[in-house]
Amino acid sequence: MARVIQHEYDHLDGIMFVDRISPLRKRMIKSKLANMEKGKVACDYKIKPVR
Repeated sequence: MARVIQHEYDHLDGIMFVDRISPLRKRMIKSKLANMEKGKVACDYKIKPVR
């Protein structure tokens, strides 16, 4: 439950999940994050890319 509360509290402070990823992990998944930014992600629900 604490994890959920922290997640929602972060949103109120303008912090997103990717802001908490370590620099090493970000480099490892950079292409996946770039595709997410471009809206090139396969999912079962409608998404709206952030610009």
